[in-house]
Amino acid sequence: MFFMLLGCGSGRPSQRKRSVFEDTCTAEFWIRKMPYPDKSIMSNKQITCFNREIRNRQPQVVQDLAVTAQKEIPGESIQAVINEKQFPQKLLYHKGQQVEESFYDVLLQEMNLKGIKKCSKVQFAYSIRGTSIRSFPSIVFVTDDPTDNEFDLFQETALDPAEPVIILHQSKSRKWCFIQTSFCRGWVPAADLAVAAARKTWLDYLRAEHFLVVTGSRLRLGYNSYSPEISEMEFLMGAKIPLAAQNEVPNVVDNQSTEGCYVVKLPARGKAEELIFKLALIPHVSDVFVGYLPYTKAEVIKQAFKMQGERYGWGGLFKSRDCSAFVRDIYRCFGFQLPRNSREQMLLPGMTFALVGANRQQRKHLLDQLPPGSLLFFPGHVMLYLGKYKDEYYVIHAIAYYGDKKKRDTDGNYVPLPLNAVVVSPLSLR
Repeated sequence: MFFMLLGCGSGRPSQRKRSVFEDTCTAEFWIRKMPYPDKSIMSNKQITCFNREIRNRQPQVVQDLAVTAQKEIPGESIQAVINEKQFPQKLLYHKGQQVEESFYDVLLQEMNLKGIKKCSKVQFAYSIRGTSIRSFPSIVFVTDDPTDNEFDLFQETALDPAEPVIILHQSKSRKWCFIQTSFCRGWVPAADLAVAAARKTWLDYLRAEHFLVVTGSRLRLGYNSYSPEISEMEFLMGAKIPLAAQNEVPNVVDNQSTEGCYVVKLPARGKAEELIFKLALIPHVSDVFVGYLPYTKAEVIKQAFKMQGERYGWGGLFKSRDCSAFVRDIYRCFGFQLPRNSREQMLLPGMTFALVGANRQQRKHLLDQLPPGSLLFFPGHVMLYLGKYKDEYYVIHAIAYYGDKKKRDTDGNYVPLPLNAVVVSPLSLR
C-alpha cells in the first residue's frame, strides 16, 4: 500500500538547530517508535502489479522496455517526443553571460530533425558508465540567473551504468543519441552507450533473473588496471546489476581471486564499439542485496538515512540527488518503478490525502493517519514522512533551500537560505 499527502503550500519543512532534537536524526530512533516495523507491506508480486498500474496511468512517462521496445518506429512519433522539449522562451545564461540566439540555431542543427526517416530503425543499447540525460544535445550549463551555479535547465537526470536504453535518433555530428529509458527520455553522449548487435542480447541482459541491488547510498567498484573501462565505476542506490551465471564464474577475474566476491556482468564496448560484457567483482561486504529488499517500513527508513547529509544535486548534478531522485532511489531498492519527477510521482496509485483547505487541526489529524515512509508533496517538492515527536511532524528529504521567515524580498517572498543537502526537518503547520 502506498500513502501520499498532497499539500498546497500550507505546511512547509522548517529548519532548527541540530541541538534541539538530536535523536530524530537517526533511523533507529524512528524505527523504535513504529508498530511492527519489519512487517511486509507488499510482496514482490504485489509490487509488480503496482508497477503495471503506474505504467497504465502514465504510459508516456514510465515504460517496461522489454515489452514496448520495437525494432522500428514511425518517424513522426520520434519527432513528436523530441519536440516535447521546447527551447526556453526567456533569457538564459552560461557562466554569467547571456546566451545568444545563435546558440539555439546550432542546437537545432545538431538535433538533426530533418534526418529522421519516415520509418526509423531503433538501436538497443546499455549505458557503459554513469552519465546525464539532457534536454538538448549540449553539455553547456544553462541557467535563468547569471549568478546561479546549481540549476542547469538542460539537465534531465542522471543515468547509472548498465541501464537499458533504446536509441531513437542520432544527432548530426553523431556525438549525441536521443534515447528512451524506462523512466525518462532525452539526449545522451553517444560515447557513453554500447549498442547491441542483436535485440535478443540486449533483452536477455535486461531480463536477468539473478542480480544485485545497490543498497548503499552509492557503490564504487575497485580500481582495476586490467579493465580500465570499468575501473572505479560508480552506481547509485537502487541500481540493478546482473550476476554472472554459475558456469560463467572463473577462479580469477582481472588477476584477482573471486573468493569472497559477487561476480557481476557489466556492459562495455568492444573493439568495434559494439556491446560486450565484462566480468567484475563486488566484495560480499559491500552494501548490496541479492534481489530486491523486503518492503517494510523499517527498510524504507533505513535506506533514507543512508543518504543523510549528502549534497543536493538538481537532476543528478554533482553526482548527487534532488528530492524526487532521493525518493525514487529509495523505492527502487524494493523493485518499485517510480517516475523520475515529483509532479509525476504525485500521480502514483495508492491512498491519497489532501491538505487543500484544511486548518491546522485537520492537518494534524491527516498526518496522524500516515504511516512512516509515506510520501508528502508540496508544489515542486516531495518528502519522506518519518513520524511525530513532541508534537512535531518530521520528514527527511533532499532540499535545495528553505525560506527565512525573518526576511522577505521586494516581492514579499521569504528570502531563500541554501541547504543543498539531505536533511531531517520538522513540518511547520502554521
